[in-house]
Amino acid sequence: MALCILFSLPLGKGWGWAATPTDLLDSASTAYSKGNFQKASEHYEVIISLGYESPEVYFNLGNAYYKLDNIGMSVLNYERAKKLSPQDEDIHFNLKLANQHTIDKIEPAPKLFLEEWWDTLKSIHSEKIWGLRSIVCFMLFLFFLGVFITSNRLINKQFGFWLGLLFFVFSIISFSVSKSRYNDITNKNSAVILSSSAEIKNSPADTGTKLFILHEGAKVSARETNGEWVKVELTSEKVGWVKRSSIEFI
Repeated sequence: MALCILFSLPLGKGWGWAATPTDLLDSASTAYSKGNFQKASEHYEVIISLGYESPEVYFNLGNAYYKLDNIGMSVLNYERAKKLSPQDEDIHFNLKLANQHTIDKIEPAPKLFLEEWWDTLKSIHSEKIWGLRSIVCFMLFLFFLGVFITSNRLINKQFGFWLGLLFFVFSIISFSVSKSRYNDITNKNSAVILSSSAEIKNSPADTGTKLFILHEGAKVSARETNGEWVKVELTSEKVGWVKRSSIEFI
């Protein structure tokens, strides 16, 4: 059944890489199939360090860490995979499976309808596809603008005006979606607790008062840093500072 996503499928989904990453992927897949999950995770980490990031690589790395019972790193890499491919059902399923092993059960804050609609729209395509659509729509806008300017017939002018306006609007929307999607991927505004437990304090100092404790695998918003401390937020009421060494940004 659904558990095969994590336990039956070897790892890959048949991606095409250049020679060196292909060798590493083959080695990682071989190590994973033989039960050497530590070696598999090391190969995937090397691939990522070389700059070959993809949702599939993060997904497979999360699988390897899950098999090693390293829940924090498993959640982190599933979250990174979801960041790149938010509509992938396999990623969502395995992330949910990993979160069942975390101590802190954190429910995400509910979103407004428009926020959910915007997030869904962004996740339909990658930022590159949205950017390409913006360029194509803008070129069509210029074409129909030319029709509107150069045509002597009223019907052609109307045709050029309204279609030009339509493609101009589509171009602006596509560009906005592409920019927002790019910001989602590049912004480091969320993190995962990797230490077994982390004290959240009311100030960025060892002498600060302990507010609460988070455990390995907990996902938090992280929008501010102060030296070796990071300000994290679960809800508007649960905000505090944690040591940078206890977390990893998604």
